[in-house]
Amino acid sequence: MTQLRDESKLSKILKIERPAQRLLASSGLVLGGYATSTIFVSLFFYVASGSVYEMALYGLGRYVALVVVSMVVVRAFPQISPRQLFRFGIILTALFYLALILLRTNAVSLVLPLGLFNGSAAAIYWFGNNTLAYDVLEPSERGHYYGVSFAMLSFLNVVMPLVGGYVISRVGGEIGYVAVFAIATASFSLAWFSSRRLKSGSGIGAVSMRHAMIIPPRRKGWSLVWSAIALHGFKQGGADLGMIVLVEVATHSSSAQGVFVSAASLAGVISSVVAGRLPRRYKGATMWAGSIAYGAALILLLFGSNFSILLTYGLITGFAYPGLMVPLSSVVLDVMDSDPSVNTLRGEYVLSREISTNFGRIVAIITLMLLIKVLSIVDSIILILALAAIFQLLAAYLGQRASSRYGRATI
Repeated sequence: MTQLRDESKLSKILKIERPAQRLLASSGLVLGGYATSTIFVSLFFYVASGSVYEMALYGLGRYVALVVVSMVVVRAFPQISPRQLFRFGIILTALFYLALILLRTNAVSLVLPLGLFNGSAAAIYWFGNNTLAYDVLEPSERGHYYGVSFAMLSFLNVVMPLVGGYVISRVGGEIGYVAVFAIATASFSLAWFSSRRLKSGSGIGAVSMRHAMIIPPRRKGWSLVWSAIALHGFKQGGADLGMIVLVEVATHSSSAQGVFVSAASLAGVISSVVAGRLPRRYKGATMWAGSIAYGAALILLLFGSNFSILLTYGLITGFAYPGLMVPLSSVVLDVMDSDPSVNTLRGEYVLSREISTNFGRIVAIITLMLLIKVLSIVDSIILILALAAIFQLLAAYLGQRASSRYGRATI
C-alpha cells in the first residue's frame, strides 16, 4: 500500500504514469552512460590521432551505420518487439565501450569500424526507444515526459562530464580514458537490467522502405517534421562536434571539456522543465524563441574563441536550445497521431525519423571534412556553427507549421 501511495505521488509530481516512469528510468541510465563518455570518445580519437579528420571519420561511420542498420532491422525483423530492440541495443553499446577498454590507443587504427559498430548499436537502441515512446506515452503525457527527459539529460550532462573530465585529468593519459569508458559500461549494464520490466508491445510490423525513404512517406505533414528533424541533426553532427574541437584548441584540457558541457547543460535544466510545462498553444512561439536565442549567441564568437567566450556561448545556447527541441519532439508524435493508420505504420515513421536525423548529421560531418581541407580548423567550425544556427530557425518555422496545420487533433 505504501508503495502504491509513493507511485501515485511520483505520478502527480512528474505528471506521467508508471509505464512512462519505467521507460524514463531505463532511458535515464542510458543517457547517463552517454553523458559520461560521448564527448570523451570523440576527444579520445582526436587526441590519440592528432587529427580532426580521424575524429570526423568516426562520427561519419557512426551516423551512416545508424541509417543503414535501422533499415536492416525493420526489413529483416518485422516481428521483433520494441522492448527487445531497446535491450539488445543497450548490450551492443556496452560491448562497444568494452572494446575501447581492451584496444586503448590501438582503437585509432580501427576508427571507422568502431564508428560503424557503435552506430549499429545506437540504431537498434534508438529505434526501440522511439517506438516504445510512442507505444507507452499517452498524448497528454508527452510534453511532460520530454520536459522531464530533457531536464534529466541536462542534469546528467552537468554532473557526468565533470566526473569524466576529473577522472581523466586525475588519473592521466590512456588509463584515465579507460576509467571513463568503464563507468559508461557499468551504466549501460544497469540500464539493461532495469529495462526488464518495460512494457513489451507488438512487433514493429512490415515497413515500406520506399515510403520511409521519401518525403513525405505517406502524410503531407510529415515532410515538415522530417525536414525539421534533419536540420536538428545537422546541429548535432556538426556543431556539437565542432565545439569539442574549439574547447580542445583553446584549453588542451579534458577537464575543460567537462566544465563546458556541464555548464551548458546546467543552463538547460530549468528551460527544459519550463518548455515541457507550457500550454500547447505556445509550442510555436517557444520554438521560435529557442532557435533565435541559439543563433544570436553566435555573435559572441566574433570576439574570439578563448575559453571564457566559449563558456558564455555554451551557457546561452544550452539555455536556449530546449525551447526548440522539447516542443518539436512532442510535435513529431502529434503529427504521427494525425495519421489514422499510425498504429500499424509507427515503425515506418520511426525509421523515417532515424533517416532524417542521421541524414542531417552525415551532411554536417561531410561538410566539416571538406571545409577543413580549404580553411583553418577554427574557421571551418565557425562556419558550421553559423549554418547550424540558420538551420535551427528553419526547424522552428517547419515545426510551427506542422503543429498548427497537422497536429490539431492533439494540440
